[in-house]
Amino acid sequence: MNQPKKIRFKYRIKYTKGPELRFVSHLDIMRVFQRAVKRAKLPIEYSHGFNPHQIMSFANPLSLGMTSIGEYCDVEFTTGVDTKEIKDRLNAVMNDGIDIVNVTKMAQDAGNAMASISACEYEIYFNELMDKETVGKYAEAFFNQKEIITMKKTKNNYKETDIRPDIFELKDISDDECGKLMVVLAAGSIRSLRADLVAENFCRFAGVEFNKYKVRYRRNDMYRELDGKLRPLDEEVDIR
Repeated sequence: MNQPKKIRFKYRIKYTKGPELRFVSHLDIMRVFQRAVKRAKLPIEYSHGFNPHQIMSFANPLSLGMTSIGEYCDVEFTTGVDTKEIKDRLNAVMNDGIDIVNVTKMAQDAGNAMASISACEYEIYFNELMDKETVGKYAEAFFNQKEIITMKKTKNNYKETDIRPDIFELKDISDDECGKLMVVLAAGSIRSLRADLVAENFCRFAGVEFNKYKVRYRRNDMYRELDGKLRPLDEEVDIR
């Protein structure tokens, strides 16, 4: 006789990583969440075997030095919990610099965040390196190039690569404080592009010497492809 299919109580947590945690590693962020779930007394599911661990996974790790308003963590519980209650209980015990902004209950067959991701959106702040007039002057021309050839790191080496197909969107969002770009870049296991590589090539295109210590980055969100469109990772995962 076939056993009834186990009901899985899966949730996707969207959270921020503030300036206080810019230089905290992805591994340490994972530990922060593991401790917070315990302190919040949420019914986290554990794996089976000799070394049980919390069933928890994270989307594309954020590079050290970056902040974010759109990070994701998937968890599985032993029982169902109201999404607002999860959000409130986690925020009550969470470390400074992390704010839970949304919790979505996931469909039984929804893929995990890491496997679903197709793109990431970033803001690039050039600060004193490049003023808003310079960014505004070169942004459109940079994006309209047919190819952008640069040295890109592979698993074992560096190779000359055209990164233009992996820049899905790029626009000038400069303000009175500094020159800024908003970019949407390929992300995932098949195609992936780092925001700092785009910033370096943009500086080169504009004739400005790149200094990695003077550029700041914020990730705004992560997207999956659904019906030919890019949608945030917490959108429609409850019904598909």
